[in-house]
Amino acid sequence: MSTAAATLIQTESSAVLSESSVSLVEDEFIGLGDINTVKIEVFQHQARQVLSEIEEYTRENRWHDILAMFYPVESRLPELAEKGVDVEIRFRLGFVLGQVKRFDEALSELTLCVTRDPENFQYHSSLAYTAYNSLYAAKNREIVLAGNLKKQRVELAHRHFQRAQLLRPDGVTNFYREGMLFKQLEGKPDRALTLFKTAVIHWEALTATQQEERHQEKKNYIKSLYQLASVLIDTGNAKESLRLLKICLAEDEKSNHLSLLFKYFALGKVNYHLNQLADARDALLFALKCTNDANDDFVHELLARTYLGMDNLSRAWEIIDKAPVKARRAYYRWTEADILCAMKAFDKARTVLIQCQERDNRSRHKSLIRLVRIEYLCGNYQKASDYAEAAVRFFQEKWGKPLDDGLFWQSASQLRLGNLRAARTLAMSLKAQNPRHEKLGKLMVALEKSDKIVPGAS
Repeated sequence: MSTAAATLIQTESSAVLSESSVSLVEDEFIGLGDINTVKIEVFQHQARQVLSEIEEYTRENRWHDILAMFYPVESRLPELAEKGVDVEIRFRLGFVLGQVKRFDEALSELTLCVTRDPENFQYHSSLAYTAYNSLYAAKNREIVLAGNLKKQRVELAHRHFQRAQLLRPDGVTNFYREGMLFKQLEGKPDRALTLFKTAVIHWEALTATQQEERHQEKKNYIKSLYQLASVLIDTGNAKESLRLLKICLAEDEKSNHLSLLFKYFALGKVNYHLNQLADARDALLFALKCTNDANDDFVHELLARTYLGMDNLSRAWEIIDKAPVKARRAYYRWTEADILCAMKAFDKARTVLIQCQERDNRSRHKSLIRLVRIEYLCGNYQKASDYAEAAVRFFQEKWGKPLDDGLFWQSASQLRLGNLRAARTLAMSLKAQNPRHEKLGKLMVALEKSDKIVPGAS
């Protein structure tokens, strides 16, 4: 190096050292320490090392070890927290905290991630999913969401599912999960319908290459098919439901993301609704072969109803009588009573339904209406009217509106008792409530005939 060049470098070095008094403008984006790229690289390397360890322990489900080493970030990794290179670590810790059902802490970590990076799809998706999981845990009584917290948690999940959907509009998983939030956790299957449809459409619109790249979403495509078929059964579109179930069975044949029990129960249910009773029976019998679960009474109940529909009363009773009496839930007892009625064992059916309605504070009206039909058929019109009135009163108190069938049977019973004015009043209430009730026309005709037989009857 020449003498002149050495002199220039020495001069510039002296000038740099003399600038220590320069005034700096530091803010939230940069500080003097950030100029030192050596330190930045060290922190970034340390963060990558932490993420690598979390990933390794995650593969082994070592959730508590991860938390013991790295949580809370402020005390376990203070320098990374201070330098702001902790966001991805917090994201992974949010997932881990959710796995051990520490949902409040998980949501706190993930909310921080979303705040720092509001356009990150994964952060919104994980936040929504964690809120959604906490609601399932509350439903299963694993945690308690007291007061208004459940409503807030539902709103939080919806908000971030929808944000994730905007960030990845051709996705599958977040549409499926928000559909499940509506259907399973809020009891709003009508709101879930469009979301399940969207999830199915999005997957089927992908090319084979895209489907391979996003293979992890196929599971939720299959589940969306199943849930969409389930909703369509309940809304009366059994033919479309059957079409979707067949696709679901074919797509899930090797993977079995859904259990054979539930898939073949659904197949049995849709065939039952299509009055294809032999196909329903075969599907339900196969479903029972696929499980040793003691909680498969729902399959036995529908199988018994199927045999009832086939007029095979002995087989229907054999199936329904398998469960211990104390374990029989309300819907199971309704089918039990229906079979007993078909066998003309009305006293036994009465006993079943009276016991059932005494214990059922949610669907008591269904037992009461069955009692109405028995008493009416046996000519006990006053008893029928009393049960119908009780059903209407219960439904009004529980659900805030009149019960169509209760009004009908009250009117029909009063008609048979000769109380035409009361019968007409009740019939008009039914007409105002549901002018398309299947038996309203027959009721109005019977009332007109009675008026002609007894002019001016009161």
